[in-house]
Formats: sequence, C-alpha cells, structure tokens
Amino acid sequence: MATTATTSTTTTGKSSVTLSLHPLVIMNIAEHHTRVRVQTSQVKPVYGALLGKIKGRHVELCNTFEFKLVHDSTPATTTTTTSNVTIDMDFLTKKLELIRQVHPDLDFTGWYTVESKDWNPSTMSSFYAQLCSLNESPLLLRLDPVGVSNELPIHVYETIVDLGTKIDFIEIPYTLITEEAERIGIDHVARYSVTDGTSDTSIVSDQIAIQYNAIRLLYQRMLILLEYVRAVKQGQLERNDDLLREIGSLCQRLPIINTDDNNNQMFREDFDIQQSDVALLALLACCTQEISTLNDYLNKFQVVHDKQQHSSGPGGSFGYGGGGRRMVRGSGYFPASAVSQAQATTE
Repeated sequence: MATTATTSTTTTGKSSVTLSLHPLVIMNIAEHHTRVRVQTSQVKPVYGALLGKIKGRHVELCNTFEFKLVHDSTPATTTTTTSNVTIDMDFLTKKLELIRQVHPDLDFTGWYTVESKDWNPSTMSSFYAQLCSLNESPLLLRLDPVGVSNELPIHVYETIVDLGTKIDFIEIPYTLITEEAERIGIDHVARYSVTDGTSDTSIVSDQIAIQYNAIRLLYQRMLILLEYVRAVKQGQLERNDDLLREIGSLCQRLPIINTDDNNNQMFREDFDIQQSDVALLALLACCTQEISTLNDYLNKFQVVHDKQQHSSGPGGSFGYGGGGRRMVRGSGYFPASAVSQAQATTE
C-alpha cells in the first residue's frame, strides 16, 4: 500500500478567524520554557495544549497546559508518535475531560511550541495529524525565545489542509485582552527584577510591604506599652494616671480578641451580630431575586392565558361548550347567561 507524503508551508495571508490572546497564555509558555531550560541546561523545544473559547469565527485563548511526552522510538499502543516526540493521547483526553468538568466553556483550540524563526513546519505537521481529531482546524502558537523586536515574539498560525496532502500554516493577527487579576500579576512580574543589587518591586508588593511594616510597628509599640503597664503594676516605675488613661483609651479603640481561650463575651456578641446581619442581607438578596423571577413567570403566564382565551372565543371548542359552562377541568366557570350575552353583543 502506497503512502502519501505530507508537505507543510508557512504563509501570510487573510485569515478566516479573529483571535484574542490573554497574557496568562504567554506567561505559562515562558515559564514552561524557562523551567525546562534550567532543569536540563539545554535549549529544547517545549509543547503544550491551548485552551480557549470558540464563538463562531472568533477564538479567545485563555489558558494552557503541557503535553505529556514520551521520547521513545517504540511507543505503546496508547500513544501516538511524531518524528521524534510521542504524545500520550490518553493523558491528553483525560486532561481535557477534567478541565471541561471545571470550566465547561473552555475547549481545545490548538497547541504551542517554543522555537526560533528557523522552525521546521514539517515537524508540526505530525502534531496536526494527531491533534486534528480533537479540533479539525487547530491553531499553532509559536514563541520565539531569541527574537529581538519591539513587538511580542508571539506568532499564531491557522492550519489549513490543501487537497489532503499539504498543510499550510497561515499566520494570523491577534489582539491582547486582559482581566483585573491578570493585570495585577503582569504588573508584579514586569516590575520585579534584580539588577546590580537593586530591586524594583510591583505596586502590589509595595502596598503589602507598607501594610506589613505598619502592623509590625504597631505591634512593637504595643509591646512597649505592655511592658510599661507591667512595670507599673510591679512597682518598678512610678504610676502616671494620665498615661494610663491614654493607654486604656487606645485599648478600647483596638479590636479585642482573647487569643488564649477565645471566650471574650463582648467580642463574640458583636461578631455574631455582624455575621447574622451579613447572612440576613445575603438571604434577602436571594429572596428578592427569587421573587423577581416568580413575578416574571406570572406575567408571562398571564399573557399566554389571555391569548388562549381570546383565540378560543365564546362558545368555541377550546374553553366552553354549548351550555355556556367551561368544559376544561377547573373550579372556575362562566354562567350560560354571561355567554349568551357575549354572543349577542358579538352578533
């Protein structure tokens, strides 16, 4: 049986899809490449799956995870072989099933690799041959670790099969979109660096450090006041009523929690009242939402019921019989006189 050779080319043209890219995808790929390089002390290409949301012809790449690779020339029956890499398809399928249970809106959209601009598209065609069963047109995202440019070293390709033997990788443009959590993480990663013995921390780290220093300073000052009160109590220092009153006023303003036995009655009462108020507000919001849903249902039911009454007509087979009484089941009925009067008015 003759085998058909598969060729691959890379072109730049008009794409049939629009693409949005989250920074989390870039951060995960860069972390994967850096970790493998540190562990092996070698520059090796890394591969992984792309997860995203597909809405028509728009694809939004949201997250990634690594492929389970087996470098073996004689793979088992449950794995699939590329030119030099074996992808464990059982692991990939189970991983996608677990992800869909937690994030049902995420689908397999393609794969990523970290290679320079001299990458070989024919190697990627073997990946496509196995991954096309999960997505008929998977995307390929390539991160260039050595590229120098004013733009991000990210290239995304759409895979198109021509006549079943040729795979074209068409580079497509993308737009970056971020969420609040991603912006905080990116700010921290972008600003945190150590150069020449100096460090530049992110805004979040600065705020946390300020709060930590303030709490530590407050704790140290409270220890000084505690030592003073103990010394006055033991008669080692002279009693100063004005200072003791200020210390007592300060203690009244601080939250009082007995950490030894946690039986401070005043704190427990205030805490229980506040907790009950919060729970009551949450329950009230749920009740309000349920009442609003029920009200919408009643309005829709009333509209349908009115339409059914108008469509049946007086004396019709839907609601009333010849005697004027309602023929369907139910406790309500209209007397024959009312029906006769309605028929006379209609005539």
